[in-house]
Amino acid sequence: MASEGSERSVESEIVVRGIGQVRVLPDRAALRVEVDGDGASRDEAYEQAAPLAAAVDRVLESHADRLARVVTAALAVQPKTRWRRGESVRTGWRASRVSLLDVTDFSRLGDLFAELAAAGGAVQGPTWSVEPTNPAHDEARRLAAADARRRAENYAEALGLRIAGVAWVSEPGLRPGTNHGPPMMRSMAVSAGAVESAMADEVIDVSPEEMTLDTTVEAAFTIAPA
Repeated sequence: MASEGSERSVESEIVVRGIGQVRVLPDRAALRVEVDGDGASRDEAYEQAAPLAAAVDRVLESHADRLARVVTAALAVQPKTRWRRGESVRTGWRASRVSLLDVTDFSRLGDLFAELAAAGGAVQGPTWSVEPTNPAHDEARRLAAADARRRAENYAEALGLRIAGVAWVSEPGLRPGTNHGPPMMRSMAVSAGAVESAMADEVIDVSPEEMTLDTTVEAAFTIAPA
């Protein structure tokens, strides 16, 4: 049996969830660039891919002032196989290399795409993101908190009560008994498929589009008779 004090604690709170939503332009674009070459031998595959990798590197060097980060793996050569009559049979060799790029200056992003493609790189992306320090996150949190208070006040008023104070505030998943995930961020940006289609038409439009930041907060408000 619950004590009188615990019953009073449960009955004197209104627990709500507030949601804040903000539209904002992304700060960063992530790209994946891959080069590869096939051959009957390891050396032949390497010789096919090496010039493409060098050409991609020259493009990256020419755009170095617009790239926040470049991570490039070594050019690796792996056997190509296929399944035949119950066993794996080698059919040749493939050399490949992947570069991961973070772009923060979007002024020549279309040029970067075109030049990487012309150099022989297969480009995937962009994947847009908003930096954690972007003020839009703060605004979304503020809107979520305001929404939580508004909801609590609406419930209290409908029940002939008033909000007396704040008992606790928590981001989703941080308070025992909650299983909601962290704040969400939805991208409304151009897809990789759209970029590939644009490349085929030699008109590459990769201008950033607005993204939607969704932030959720959980709060309990103490209540009292109106």
